[in-house]
Amino acid sequence: MRFSFLERLGIQVAAISEKADGDCGEGVAGEAFCAELGVDYAAVIRGRQVHGDHVAAVGEGERGLCLWNTDGLVTDVPGLPLAVTVADCVPVYVFDTCRRVAGVVHAGREGTRQGIAAQAVRLMAERFSCRAGDIHAVIGPSAGPCCYEVTDVMAGEFRTLGLPTEGRRLDLWESNAGQLVKAGVPRDQIEVTGICTICGDRFFSYRRGNEGKRNLALICL
Repeated sequence: MRFSFLERLGIQVAAISEKADGDCGEGVAGEAFCAELGVDYAAVIRGRQVHGDHVAAVGEGERGLCLWNTDGLVTDVPGLPLAVTVADCVPVYVFDTCRRVAGVVHAGREGTRQGIAAQAVRLMAERFSCRAGDIHAVIGPSAGPCCYEVTDVMAGEFRTLGLPTEGRRLDLWESNAGQLVKAGVPRDQIEVTGICTICGDRFFSYRRGNEGKRNLALICL
């Protein structure tokens, strides 16, 4: 699945693999998916995800590496592919059209609770002098508010932070969109795909039983 919302603005690739592409977490399926997109798989920078809020600014020196304790990546280097893996967690894509800076973050329940999407915006400002008003974003396919149910305690933590819930169901889509807006990104520059990985069958879903399989969320300037 490709995100024309960002690609029309000048991103070379903004995409996520589907079940039909195979398990793109590692190995040949990921390589084939990248080849289809015209991306060098060996050059992809990833994070060793820990459901945290650390976002790394990367460049040529990190080409092809997997960075420990990292759930988000941003760069200003054209042709340098960045990726996170997801299977219900939210992939959030960001792109500054003026400074030409792009990134992708892995925003699961914990990452969302810690505000990782807003952290990416702050890092883009600090490292690349980006203005939040120039940033466009996509909230990719993930566990939707229709299906993502957690414990009462977890739901209570979200409500305490002012994040949207309905009973024990979390709305990760609007939580991340809202955090981007608070960070200064205009609401009309945020696209929410609205595709639930749990009740749909287009993407791998941890909660639907695809525990070891992952969708690859990739962005490349």
